[in-house]
Amino acid sequence: MSTLRVNTPPVDVRSIRRSVGARMRPAPSVEHVRHLSALPEVAAAAAVLLGSGVLAARRLSSVEQQVFDAVQVPPNALDAALWLPMQFGSAVAAPAVAVAAWVAWQRWRPAAGALVVGLGAWEAAKLVKSVVERGRPAAVIPGYVARPGAPADGLGFVSGHSTVAFALAAVTAPYLPLPGRVAVYGLATIVGLARIHVGAHLPLDVIGGAALGSLMGWSWNFAVGVPVGRR
Repeated sequence: MSTLRVNTPPVDVRSIRRSVGARMRPAPSVEHVRHLSALPEVAAAAAVLLGSGVLAARRLSSVEQQVFDAVQVPPNALDAALWLPMQFGSAVAAPAVAVAAWVAWQRWRPAAGALVVGLGAWEAAKLVKSVVERGRPAAVIPGYVARPGAPADGLGFVSGHSTVAFALAAVTAPYLPLPGRVAVYGLATIVGLARIHVGAHLPLDVIGGAALGSLMGWSWNFAVGVPVGRR
C-alpha cells in the first residue's frame, strides 16, 4: 500500500511572533509642534468675530438681506436633504466626532479637542448671543415668516451650528490629508448655508459663528500642537 506524502514548508515560529508583536505594539508617536504663524490666523478670526458682531448689532443692511434672500430661493425640498449635514453643527456632533477621532487616530489631541472645543463652542455661542442680542430672521425682517421647523424665537448672532461645525473642522483638519481637510471645511460651510436657507439665521450670524468656531479650534491646535508638517 503506497503512502501519500505532503511536503509542507517548515513553520518559522520566530517570524510569526515578530509579526504578531508588531501588530500588538502601539502606533509610533508623532511629534507635535506649535506654529507661531497660526497666531495671525487666530487674530484674524477674532477680528472677523468682532467686526461681524458690531455690524449685527446695528440695523439689518440691504446687502445682508439680499444675500439672505438669495440663499432662501426654492426649492424648499432642500430642507429635508440639508437636515443630516446640519447635524455636524449640533451639540451631539462633538462627542460623536471625538469618538471617531480616537478610533481613527488613537491620539488624545484631536479626540479631546473635538469634545472640549466642540461643546465649548456651543456654550460660547450662547454667550455671544447674550451680548449682541440680535433676533432671528423672523424677528428682524418685517413680514418674514419662518419655515416650518425653523426656530423663529430666540437670538440669532452667532449661529451655534456654524460655531460648532467650524470648531470641529479646525480641530480635526491637521490630522487629515488635503481632500479630508477640504471635506470637513466644506461640510462646515454647508452647515452655515443650510442655517440661512431654512431661515434660522442671517448671513452675519453664520459669518460670526464660523469665526468663533475657527478661533476656538485654531487656539486649541496652537495650545497642544499639531503633527509636524501640518497646519
